[in-house]
Amino acid sequence: MTALPPPPTPPGAAPGDDSAARRRALLGVGVRADLTDPADTARDLVLRATPTGVDLDLVDGVDALCQDLAVGLTTLRGSDPFNLRFGFLGLTPMVDQTSPVLAREGLRSAVVELVAADPRVRRVVDLSAPSPTGDVASRRLDVTVSFEAVSGDPATLNTGGLASGTPFGEVAP
Repeated sequence: MTALPPPPTPPGAAPGDDSAARRRALLGVGVRADLTDPADTARDLVLRATPTGVDLDLVDGVDALCQDLAVGLTTLRGSDPFNLRFGFLGLTPMVDQTSPVLAREGLRSAVVELVAADPRVRRVVDLSAPSPTGDVASRRLDVTVSFEAVSGDPATLNTGGLASGTPFGEVAP
């Protein structure tokens, strides 16, 4: 990669609109790491064709923030030797709690803690974790967290996509 390309102009943007550049400055840029399979949590870097060959594909703005949060939610806290504070503490309540109600509350708290700890998140707006119906012994819990980025953009993450085959994160319209 030689230089960072300019951010894509949003459709319908007026000439001179620098909102994409401001979003990129506030929320960051990262290398695109898409899920290798919707039924798994593994990710792989994405390449894109350029006029001179092939380069790493990038994500920026809210997409970069959502990708970083998704990676954080699938990384055990303390497992990154270069940043021991990075990661998710949601595995502990799922393993230690024998009560499904307490496990669910612990998991909800861990999701909010991870999202709110990111300096690019202004505030967490909503969190929903519907009570599981049907199989009461299931350890699967679909948590949806809505938040507002420091750029003012609303975003929603749905943890139901973790290894379940459904999309993981989505940007609110």
